[in-house]
Amino acid sequence: MKIRSLFTLAGLAISFAIPTFAQQTNTSATTNTATLSATTIPSTQTKKEINFSGTHYWSSTPKVFPVDPAHPDRIINQLEIFGVRVNDSGDGPLHGASVHIVTVGYYSKDYNRERAYESWTDKDGDKVIWELMDRPSGASSSPARLIVGTGKYTGWEGTMEFTLQFPKPFPEGTMRGICREIVRIQAPQ
Repeated sequence: MKIRSLFTLAGLAISFAIPTFAQQTNTSATTNTATLSATTIPSTQTKKEINFSGTHYWSSTPKVFPVDPAHPDRIINQLEIFGVRVNDSGDGPLHGASVHIVTVGYYSKDYNRERAYESWTDKDGDKVIWELMDRPSGASSSPARLIVGTGKYTGWEGTMEFTLQFPKPFPEGTMRGICREIVRIQAPQ
């Protein structure tokens, strides 16, 4: 059981994130493309760079599925994580947003991989959706990329680096964590 708990904790450590708005600067970037016939023509659009940091507090009840009883180290783990994010600045468009993360991973002594998607929903129901990626070997943080925004976040592009902390012991069969992140957004003006 301890091996499964270890794999569950390792899996969780790869898949969380939350932002906070701290700085805003204007930049120009070439990001939009329009397709005419078979030709792609880039266009320049002014973007606003938004850099923020924050904390995401979450909890989950993971589900562990043994793959082979003869090899208890081979498991599939599924997590549905709920939480709330708080901006370091105490305000901003995503301060107090609800967080929902869905993660599935396969773990064995030779192979550990996860796929995870995370949504942040603000008080108006507008969302940003992140793809959480595997932690690079030797890195202390994990990367994520913004894949889509809705409502006022339409057209946002960005990346995030996040690190996880696990507080003091929590009840068996549950998980709780704290995620710190640094987010870089390019938003249309």
